[in-house]
Amino acid sequence: MWIHDKIVGFFGLNGIAALLASHQVSLHSLLTLQGIEAVIAPLFPFLLAIEAIFLIWVNRRAPGRLYQAYKIPVLMYAVNIVIAGLVNLNIFFWTQSYFSKLAPFTGTVRIRWFIYAYIVWELSHFVYHWTCHKVRLLWVLHAPHHAPQHMNLGVIFTAFFLQGTYATFIRTAICSLLGVPLELLFLCMVIDGCWGALIHFSEELWPSGKFGFFIDRLILTPSDHRVHHASNPEYLDMNYCNALPIWDKLFGTLRREVPGVKPQYGLNRPQKPNSFVDMYFGEIGLLWRDLRAANSWKTRLLHVVMPPGWKPSVKA
Repeated sequence: MWIHDKIVGFFGLNGIAALLASHQVSLHSLLTLQGIEAVIAPLFPFLLAIEAIFLIWVNRRAPGRLYQAYKIPVLMYAVNIVIAGLVNLNIFFWTQSYFSKLAPFTGTVRIRWFIYAYIVWELSHFVYHWTCHKVRLLWVLHAPHHAPQHMNLGVIFTAFFLQGTYATFIRTAICSLLGVPLELLFLCMVIDGCWGALIHFSEELWPSGKFGFFIDRLILTPSDHRVHHASNPEYLDMNYCNALPIWDKLFGTLRREVPGVKPQYGLNRPQKPNSFVDMYFGEIGLLWRDLRAANSWKTRLLHVVMPPGWKPSVKA
């Protein structure tokens, strides 16, 4: 049953299974919040399967390339599933329950409140994402997501297991404190989770990563997220939002892909090829090395809270 539940959960079929079990599948039920979430959830796993099949065909004469592209994401997904099952923090429900009581107001389940909720959700995602890039202790949790050197939908599974705990706490706290009701928060999470996965489309499957016309100005496309994952100096630490570029525009972190400047994926340091240990624990090891080499507690604290790459100044 555990394996069955994990498979159903992975393919996002929980919502559809619940509707089928209730014998209430109809157009009206599909237009409810539960119905919308049930329809959206399986979209990413379906496209992941399509991408994998497409890449198998493209790399049919060099199967090792596909193995290298998916090896680390699959390993990280498996490890995180096991660890998350043991930890079982229930951080979302605790955070939502606590911070919603502090909110000065709470929205209702209406279209206008959904628009408000999604803008607030993007703000919460921006805060979570920006801090992961600017605070080294948080970067060691987020760095595994930037470690893969090939962009594909499997990259969505690459992360240190505690990154999800931190992301859940920050995003849920901000949304709840700013009056996003639980029902709309769930809907935002489903939409964001689906779109946040789809923007990792491989370049082989979607070379341009753009929609064209005016749509590219309104939302963040796979091309924009490739910029975020790139280690090129022109692209470093840009595009923190997931779907709407509102907060990136406001805070000056929006960068579109430059013609002729192909994104180079991976961490901005030498990496051991296809090493799970280096991708998952490498940044933790480097932080520990700097902490041991520091000559004062102040320097150790700064190593933890300053951005990645920070070094203490050398006095003449």
